[in-house]
Amino acid sequence: MTVEDFGGSVQSRNRERRISEILRSAIEVFKEDGYAGFATRKVAVRTGLTLSNVQYYFPTKEDLLRTTVQAFLDDSLKHYRTIARQSDIPAHRRCSVLLDRIVEEIQTTDARKFLYEVWALAQHETYISSLLKAAYSAYCDVFAGLLQDINPDLSDDECAARALVLTAQGEGMMIFSGFSVDSEKDYAEFIRTTKRSVRLVAGLSERGARAMPEERSLQLAPESNGCDDEAQPAPTLAGVFGSEGHLQHGRAELSLRQVPSGSGPCRPTMQNKRREEKVNKIVTAAANVLSQAGYASFTLGRVAKEAGMLTSALQHYFPNHEDLLQATISALMRTYQDRYAEMSRPSGRPAMERLLDILDDVTDEACDPRVCRFSFEMFALSQRSDVTRDLVSSIYSAYRNVYVDLVREIDPSATNRECLARATLIAMQVEGLMVYTYEAGKGTHGISRVREVIKANAVQIAVGPLKGRVHDSDDRPA
Repeated sequence: MTVEDFGGSVQSRNRERRISEILRSAIEVFKEDGYAGFATRKVAVRTGLTLSNVQYYFPTKEDLLRTTVQAFLDDSLKHYRTIARQSDIPAHRRCSVLLDRIVEEIQTTDARKFLYEVWALAQHETYISSLLKAAYSAYCDVFAGLLQDINPDLSDDECAARALVLTAQGEGMMIFSGFSVDSEKDYAEFIRTTKRSVRLVAGLSERGARAMPEERSLQLAPESNGCDDEAQPAPTLAGVFGSEGHLQHGRAELSLRQVPSGSGPCRPTMQNKRREEKVNKIVTAAANVLSQAGYASFTLGRVAKEAGMLTSALQHYFPNHEDLLQATISALMRTYQDRYAEMSRPSGRPAMERLLDILDDVTDEACDPRVCRFSFEMFALSQRSDVTRDLVSSIYSAYRNVYVDLVREIDPSATNRECLARATLIAMQVEGLMVYTYEAGKGTHGISRVREVIKANAVQIAVGPLKGRVHDSDDRPA
């Protein structure tokens, strides 16, 4: 080896080391300051370099952001692929180990802070969206390959649909972990329930093949809930963000209950009615700004322009930025909460039918790009605002309780802890679906079969392990 060769290898190693240091700092800055506060100068300060030093390797902020997001996503995928490709280990065992790895990452890292911001940024930057879609496609491919090894008779499309549901559960787990305050025992029961569900979707349990047949039919477990009243038809509801026409134009026309803008009860006078209409108009405009422009551009002036009014007039209803932001998030979240609480109430229809009605509606909403955009901004904002995080946590808790009550009706023998675990998993898989549908919505490839698998899986989760036989073991022999 010549002196030049030796010098070149040292120079190359130094370059790689310096780039690694910059990217580690960039990941931390992105998590701490969010996409709105991310700046090359902050990364330079954190790394102990000058701005020009960082710009030597990454000339623009876009270059740095692109490489930072790519590095983070690649790191997770590398570990998943390593596990999935261990051909000397049975496929069902690799699937179990992969699930353990995902759960461990959620429990022991703050990856969700990074992902919340990436999900939100992907709504505004096409290059980030492209990175995210490629990563999730590869993530699904990892599970689809395992499912094909486990069930060689399944078609490629069926493996892809089940893989998407499994990965959506993982992303949903990431979302709920940021807003739940469950006890250790509750969380342990949830993990046991999740592992049973994964085995069911993967075809590892005795019920797997029967519960999710590949043909386009959904087989429901028999149920008796003591309802003798004449069944009422399921209500047909418009999307919370408005009609299909509004969706085509990318606009929200929210259908909200009364939005509180003051304290104390109000008499139903004409003046109060006009005030309510004005407040709802403002909140609708605010939701449009938040979902389209992001929390970084959410200002009173921008919302006032969207609503067609002066900023001073808007401040008559919402004096400051925080008041309007919290009112917008609260109004939308409580509208969903009331919507699903009403759909879940006994109405002469079995609890299972009401559960499926809600799942139809929730998956419809998850396929609305406006809902996805708003949700991702809300998740990211919750990392910078304690008020937002507390609000989202309380609403998620109430939303989950809707499923808890339905599970308790469906399986009266289930304990409170089992009902909570099953309800969490049912809600979680739909929330995670948004990372796949935020762009194409109902045009997402294979979405019809994915929705069928989600519903069939939810039915089996609600029913619980078959009675009269030992629960599926969490540890299968290798």
